[in-house]
Amino acid sequence: DLPAHPGSPEAPDLPGTPDSPADPVALVDEAALGAFLSEVVPPYRELSVSLLAGGASNLTYLVRLDDRPYVLRRRPMGHVAPRAHDMHREFTILAGLHGSGIPVPRVHGFHGGDDVAGAPCYLMDFAAGAVIHGPSDAGQLDADQADQCCARLVETLAALHAVDWRALAVEGFTDRSAGRPGGFVGRRIDSWLRQWRSVEHRDLPQVEELGTLLLRDVPTQARSTLVHGDYRLGNVVLDLTGQVRIQALLDWELSTVGDPLTDLAHLLVYWEPSRGRVTHPAQLITRRPGFADGAALTARYAALTGADVTNLRYYLAFEHWRAAVIKDAMYLRQRRYGGEAGAGAGAVGEAVLLHLDEARDLLGDVPAPGRTRGGSTR
Repeated sequence: DLPAHPGSPEAPDLPGTPDSPADPVALVDEAALGAFLSEVVPPYRELSVSLLAGGASNLTYLVRLDDRPYVLRRRPMGHVAPRAHDMHREFTILAGLHGSGIPVPRVHGFHGGDDVAGAPCYLMDFAAGAVIHGPSDAGQLDADQADQCCARLVETLAALHAVDWRALAVEGFTDRSAGRPGGFVGRRIDSWLRQWRSVEHRDLPQVEELGTLLLRDVPTQARSTLVHGDYRLGNVVLDLTGQVRIQALLDWELSTVGDPLTDLAHLLVYWEPSRGRVTHPAQLITRRPGFADGAALTARYAALTGADVTNLRYYLAFEHWRAAVIKDAMYLRQRRYGGEAGAGAGAVGEAVLLHLDEARDLLGDVPAPGRTRGGSTR
């Protein structure tokens, strides 16, 4: 059996109502898909398409060509904010990282039209292995494997932040934050606030209030690196056949050049609960034997990279706040489509509030020294 590739949160409106959502597989035109495939992969006799992951996340299809599995990815159904879920960007980043030492699946081709799957899409290799989304998945790992998994996660993150992003030659990648304290995080906050204001959202004044607080005291940015944007355990495929290794790191749609501490903070936000607030099932994984706590991951990352993690609480607050913005859009999209897609909407909606509460409490813990004013670049 092939495990599902994970997706990450964040597209024209498609057919379907809250009571009868569109069938994601029906979006694929097999004739148009066949024409695309004939340009990018070797010949085949039989073609089949099934859904691996979808709903509030990118739609991810398993494409079987005889006995060869591939993955086709496109943005999710429903309304999406401008520039979100840019499949061409994700495709070019994966292509650029091929051969870099970072474990990414090989990509075969990008299709910019809507005729294949109802939106731009790209084809990549299927990475077989274990994907650990929650505590039940973690049962596949014994204590020694869990320890190795933790080590590989931190080592891969450190290696990613050491990549020469200039050599990737990805369009739009610029070191705009170099020499400008707080440049990247300040721009991110501005960008997420603009997105919040431009799309449908619930009445949550805390989003604007916390965004203002975050902009007020952005830490000085020590360096600019390639950042993944959604680095967490659920976005890696593990090979458990011998010594644990990461087979593939997935979901690059939010990657850019920026402050590497945002990646570390994102990993930690999805690693363990804080103050008893569980915002994602993955946070319960580390209760199992062999898994290190967040403090140990942080210490190992700092040792490997030499990073100063003094202001990490600020970055944790930023990542909780960003998660709230993303998940509110997920919540509304799940409610709109209903049925199976909307089954978890209530939990997602509650998680938004927990993320906002956690961000506020963390900002209250952030010490004043070591921060710089003027994070906003407007």
